[in-house]
Amino acid sequence: MGGGVKECCAGGDGEVTERASADPDKGSLLALATVSLLCFSGMASLGVVLPVLPARLHLTQGYGLTMVGCVIGLESLATLLSRAWAGVWTDRHGGRRATMFGLAIMALSGVACLLSAGADLCGPVIGAAIGLALILASRVLLGVGEGLLIAGSALWAIDRAGKAREGLAVSWNGLGMFAGMAVGSAIGAWIYQRFHAGFLAASCVAVLIPMLGVLLAYPLRDTKIAAEHVGASRDEIRIVIRAIIKPGLGLLANAMGFAALTSFLVLDYKANGWGSLPWGGSGTGIAAFGAGHVLARLLFSSLSDRVSSPWPVTLCLLTEAFGLCGIWLSSGPGMAAVMAGLTGFGFSMGYPFLSRPVLNSVPVHRRGLALGLFDGFFDVGAGSAALCSGVIAQYLNLNVVFALVAVAVVAGLVPVFSISREAWRR
Repeated sequence: MGGGVKECCAGGDGEVTERASADPDKGSLLALATVSLLCFSGMASLGVVLPVLPARLHLTQGYGLTMVGCVIGLESLATLLSRAWAGVWTDRHGGRRATMFGLAIMALSGVACLLSAGADLCGPVIGAAIGLALILASRVLLGVGEGLLIAGSALWAIDRAGKAREGLAVSWNGLGMFAGMAVGSAIGAWIYQRFHAGFLAASCVAVLIPMLGVLLAYPLRDTKIAAEHVGASRDEIRIVIRAIIKPGLGLLANAMGFAALTSFLVLDYKANGWGSLPWGGSGTGIAAFGAGHVLARLLFSSLSDRVSSPWPVTLCLLTEAFGLCGIWLSSGPGMAAVMAGLTGFGFSMGYPFLSRPVLNSVPVHRRGLALGLFDGFFDVGAGSAALCSGVIAQYLNLNVVFALVAVAVVAGLVPVFSISREAWRR
């Protein structure tokens, strides 16, 4: 591609023409870092709520663990149902606008959390009903906003990086995503333990952080390889679906460990009485998971563009499963935190490695749609794992969740090894 990167623009009825882009700055690491920072701001907003929401629902408002799993999983369901729309919207309007739109919606999610905290003033019965409705609304908004943010920032980063650095762009974008979750979770845990009105304070932060991201994105330019188009043909849709099925099933398994850990590790800490810092804080395990994720991205991001077989993904899934089993067997908060970090380390590179056969197999002007649908498998894995984990935790032992999810993660090796060699190496 080099200096002759081709930019697609709309013809008619989904027809696409191409013109050359002379922008020499496609591979700018500064540009990738900036887009990653925007992703960081949105996911930090999501992370701030993670340590406080399960505790508020279960310990403060008295809802069962199944209900907690349903509420946490609703965000993934909303993201899943909006993925295709988010991908098409991103292809049509560009990564920058999708990123800003997603951040704005995530800020609205924080506003809904703020209002739910204030609903306590309406009395114990009415206030609880209004508060739950607002929390459900916040989860839906958060899911839709996340879908737009991930699709937009990923496409924006890929467009800026160019073909030779697509894997690096995806990896750095994911680095911002999970670094944001880790930092946000640490901030949320600190706020929850430090302030009496911890949920209210965390909700305020969840509004402010994505709005700062919107302000940062506003003056930046949008470079699109995939430009506006009317619609995808049936043949293109079939190509996209065939390209994402097998990598998507691997991603589904990869996401299950993430969902089980972020939904129930906080409650597992509390059930075991691990409440004192530094190792026993309610967000310590999630922060360790995020730290492991960030470390793996820093060490292995450069490999993303050189993956040509399923073996790197295999190592990722096995490491993630080993970490989950370690959490299941942990005898103290220190060991649980280390194993959570190992889970994050294994989970980290699953997405960028599995995205390679997807990006190798779809037309350039349908990458937003392909990534949106591919990300949908993550949502199915995360949502189903959160829901099933809630049921398992309700009727069995809470920490058994991590052992059963580890088995599901290993099962992801089956679709990974069925991806064709041509898809890896094209």
